[in-house]
Amino acid sequence: MKYKVPQSEPFIGKEELNNLKITIDKKWITEGFFCEKFLDIIKKFTKAKYAVLANNGTVALFLGLLSLDVGKDDEVIVPNFTFNASAGAIAFTGAKPVFVDVDENNLNIDAGKIEKAITKKTKAIMPVHIYGQSCDMDPILKLAKKYDLRIIEDAAESYGVFYKGKHTGTIGDVGVISFFADKSVTCGEGAVILTNNSQLYDKLRYLRNQGRLHSGSFIHPQLGMNFRMTDLQCAVGVAQLKKFKKIEKIRLKIYKTYKFLLKNIEELSFMEESDYSNFVPFRVVIKARNLDKLIRNLESDKIQTRKVFYPLHRQPCFAYLGYKENDFPVANKIYSEGLCLPAFPGLTMEQIEYLCKKIIKHTEQK
Repeated sequence: MKYKVPQSEPFIGKEELNNLKITIDKKWITEGFFCEKFLDIIKKFTKAKYAVLANNGTVALFLGLLSLDVGKDDEVIVPNFTFNASAGAIAFTGAKPVFVDVDENNLNIDAGKIEKAITKKTKAIMPVHIYGQSCDMDPILKLAKKYDLRIIEDAAESYGVFYKGKHTGTIGDVGVISFFADKSVTCGEGAVILTNNSQLYDKLRYLRNQGRLHSGSFIHPQLGMNFRMTDLQCAVGVAQLKKFKKIEKIRLKIYKTYKFLLKNIEELSFMEESDYSNFVPFRVVIKARNLDKLIRNLESDKIQTRKVFYPLHRQPCFAYLGYKENDFPVANKIYSEGLCLPAFPGLTMEQIEYLCKKIIKHTEQK
């Protein structure tokens, strides 16, 4: 089906093409000039002391966990409402993901429920900054200090998101930002791992580059794998970073337009905005009554739909953890009501109005 309103499209154009041409003309397409430039812009913007690239967000989380020495017999606390990769990266280290329910209003981890999940095996907490808004990090930091735990931030969806003036991904021990195709800044694939700790930085450099600090050397002091990005990807990324403020402005305008056009619909509610975080909409999340019928109607009107994340405790791949279906009522409720509206910068006002008109029409049906 060709959709009148797709869920996501990358915001790419002549700037990205020009950078790709430069890379190809230089005949150096692996890590090089644009990778260095990409990292430099990210570090200046986020104020992170150190940053290393990885070839996708899932791998970046895995590397971040390894740098914290997370492994077999350890436990890592993670919200139950997030993309599967958050817990999957934990599982691949040999550690056990331990789920915690989320806040019904802002959809981030409920910090008040974390302490009950801490055991003698707990090694780290992985807060996930969901849909372009930060978790409340202060109580998480206090718990980490109290129980001597490490923090790895999954900031995959939150480039440009700040918690009380600090960029997400720079608040804990390590943090990860993704540049997948639907993110606010994209390279197609790719990610960055941020840290302010020089020792963790060195460990990450060895882990991602086959156990050596510099490519071209055939002496490998440590074990590592190839998790590098390319100059082709970062050429696109540099162009994206340079127009991020424009991207942010457009996404916020789209979000405010949705809120205005749908403000009088009692059957709908929007994700709550927190006063400790700015908001860079990755998607615009609404909660709706009779969601399945709404989805069917929108799809029939050629509007591509996407539900929110499926609760991790119900994922078949995590059945071995032994959770029961009703263990996390908030995540279950959000999944039964939550719908993602598109917020990509190429979305036109006509498409937004068409989508909202169809939602209103649905809510008026008795």
